Amino acid sequence: MKDQARMISLNYNAKEHKWNSAWSSVFVVSCCFFLLFSFSGFAQAPGMLEFSGKAVKDGKALSGATVTVYRNGTFQQEQLKTGKNGKFRLYLVFGVDYKITFSAPGCVDMYLLVYTSKLSKDRSDLFPLYQAEIPFFDVNTTAVRTSKFKNPFTKIVFDGKKAFKDDDAYLADFTKDVIISVAEQAQIAAQKEEKEKQEKEKLEAELKAKKEAEEKEKNDLEAKLLAEQKAKEDALLKAAELARLKQEAENQKLMENESMETEAIRLQREKEAKALLAKKNKEIKTNFENDLLKMVAENERVSKQKDFASKKLEARANTVIEQMRRENDLKGKADKLKEEQKLKKQQLLSNKQYKNVQLRKLVEAAAFAERSVRIGNQKTLPDVKDYVQKPNPDVMVTVEDGFIKTVRTTVVRQGKKIDTYRKETYFYGKVYCYKNDNEINEPQYNVEVAFYLSYMNK
Repeated sequence: MKDQARMISLNYNAKEHKWNSAWSSVFVVSCCFFLLFSFSGFAQAPGMLEFSGKAVKDGKALSGATVTVYRNGTFQQEQLKTGKNGKFRLYLVFGVDYKITFSAPGCVDMYLLVYTSKLSKDRSDLFPLYQAEIPFFDVNTTAVRTSKFKNPFTKIVFDGKKAFKDDDAYLADFTKDVIISVAEQAQIAAQKEEKEKQEKEKLEAELKAKKEAEEKEKNDLEAKLLAEQKAKEDALLKAAELARLKQEAENQKLMENESMETEAIRLQREKEAKALLAKKNKEIKTNFENDLLKMVAENERVSKQKDFASKKLEARANTVIEQMRRENDLKGKADKLKEEQKLKKQQLLSNKQYKNVQLRKLVEAAAFAERSVRIGNQKTLPDVKDYVQKPNPDVMVTVEDGFIKTVRTTVVRQGKKIDTYRKETYFYGKVYCYKNDNEINEPQYNVEVAFYLSYMNK
């Protein structure tokens, strides 16, 4: 035990490293293993090792720590928790090598090795007691080199020939630098602080670059939105002008179509009246011809009855001649009707041409009269000597994009007079326009704002 204490002490100078020496003392006391042998006289019962220990942290008993026993380092034999006083007790059968692990929340995991496989069978009736105090260290401690606990913190050997013995060489190598000196702690702290400072500076630089990039992106987006808004307004103005011109053209065309439609209706009515008159004339002609034929037939019948026998051949000849005469009369009348229709068509065409000429002369006379009236009503130009040029208005436009609505504000300053135009466009398409907080219609807003924006573009 004295040898172990001497190996764990790490030979620190007490005057220069008081704080480390205190830690060294704690670790020495924690790692001291007390070996008590009690050899029993039971000849028939097999021997075993009674392992009694206590878990401590910062000099106080640690309850709830987990102790696990593995046979030959792999097969889990037993697992238990330390009591309120931090104590635990194990019973290990001889002839097997053991790995005992120690763990607790927030503490460094540790383990030790117990070798009993080389104990001879004639010495298996021993009942030794091994007592140990197991120190637990916080995972974030800077006073202990916790990386060393990846290896067993001690190795215990018992072969039955002599008392328990620790592997002194291994223990000395394990404990020689397990305590971190004040100077090394300060160096580690300085390195950690320097690393944190570099990481902080790097993070600040990244945040600054990100902020600058976001600001640039925001400015670019605002410029793009302003350009798009201006292009949209220009397009709206152009579309309004095109719509106006189109409407005027449509109105003019509609007037012309109405005039042409009225003339066409009149001509159609005249044509229908003429067709009706021609139909009536044809019916009269047909009736007259029928009556005439009836009269001729009746005369022929009477004449034939008077002299049928004697003048049969003459009557037949007269009938043929009369038939031919009637056909010639009918043909002459038909030709006369065709000639009359042709003359009527020519007269209609001549009347139409004459009407178009007179209408054109009438329009020219009306235009000339209107121009003469305008020239007569035109006022004389003002004298330029008293003309004072007004200063161009100062126009400033701002756009605020929101989730519900987009507000476009146009401030016009002309001398001491200030006019404020505001256009609110909601996401569902509704638009409200204001001039000096008084609501106006959108066409008036577009006309007045377009007038002032023309000065802004100049």
